[in-house]
Amino acid sequence: MLLAAAGVVLAVQAWFAGSLFRYMLAGSVAGIVLCVPALSILVWRERARRFWRRTLFALVPLTGLLLLLELGVHLFGPARQLPARVRPEARLGHVLEPGSDGTDRNGFRNAAVPARTDVLFVGDSQTWGFQVERDETFAAVFSARTGASSYQMSNGSYGPVQYRELVRRGLPLQPKLVVVAFYFGNDLVDASGYAGLEGAQDLRSPGVNYVVRHNAELDGERSPNWTMALVDGVLAASRVLDFAARVVKSRLRGGILDEQPGSVAFEKGVPTVLLPDYRLPIVDPDNPQVRDGLLISGRCLADIAGQCRSIGARCLLLAIPTKEFCYQEWQLGQGTPLPALRALHAAETRARRELFNLAAAAGCEIADLGPACVAALAAGTPVWPPSGDGHLNAAGHREAARLIEQIHARK
Repeated sequence: MLLAAAGVVLAVQAWFAGSLFRYMLAGSVAGIVLCVPALSILVWRERARRFWRRTLFALVPLTGLLLLLELGVHLFGPARQLPARVRPEARLGHVLEPGSDGTDRNGFRNAAVPARTDVLFVGDSQTWGFQVERDETFAAVFSARTGASSYQMSNGSYGPVQYRELVRRGLPLQPKLVVVAFYFGNDLVDASGYAGLEGAQDLRSPGVNYVVRHNAELDGERSPNWTMALVDGVLAASRVLDFAARVVKSRLRGGILDEQPGSVAFEKGVPTVLLPDYRLPIVDPDNPQVRDGLLISGRCLADIAGQCRSIGARCLLLAIPTKEFCYQEWQLGQGTPLPALRALHAAETRARRELFNLAAAAGCEIADLGPACVAALAAGTPVWPPSGDGHLNAAGHREAARLIEQIHARK
């Protein structure tokens, strides 16, 4: 009865907490689960009591095993990284707390902050290296291959508006090369979506209503409801359960993407899941937000290139295409284009051409990752996960590092 009462409290509190629906749903599900023992006993009486008694006894050795694993990880495992903690920031929208999730004192994914660097990288989650280790990111691989020092400043959901601000903050490191990693999978809409930030007034187009973009995924430090606070507390206390939760979350994310409307299961050669209907609106120049994003991106690149020239540094635009664009390029070369990708490929081709023209006019060098990814696919090497996730895998980061190395060698 106490469990059932706690379940009712958690479910009601979650429902009225005013958070995202998935967190409300999580609280409701947790509440229902806690009510199940009492409800089953009311219906099946002694049979249910025996079942829950046996279940409780079975949990005792499992709990002991978990405690032993936890002790082993604490004694012999690697030092634990603090979980990612995000806070709002006026000119960037959001930043990671320094030291959380393996970040340096500036909140970026580096071992340390250098006094100077040869190459400065700015970008979003592609540059951060979502789903790959820090030493597998293209910034780290480039540095390992060339011996040149590098420093990356990136964060999930950043876009061109943030790239301009990051370059401004990174130039005191006196880089010889600045790499702006532009991802066509979302940077064009992010350019418009973040133009409401402080300091971006000069980027805005007349007649467009800009607001400070709210990213619900990156809300502050408080848990969405009591249920999630309990989950956060347990995961903070247990390294074993935290690792398991990260694995489950990753799998669920891929599964959710795979179920997007219009998803296409590609099964020839290098299997994956393609999301043309999901990608098309955020890369199509006929979409007013994308059109505005192109204009803002051009202004950002012009400003970034000017900042680079002021210290004698080169500015390189690393163009990261969508997975869907490269798969269609690959299949076009095979003479077997996919009808489902035709509209997206045409839209992204237009967007790429326009952005490359803007980058060239700004004085940026251009490194197109597309051909290298297509060549890898043709050779049977996956450069993206087999799910609908569009982030580069470790092989994709190596291709990007090799491309940047070639550009860097042209001194």
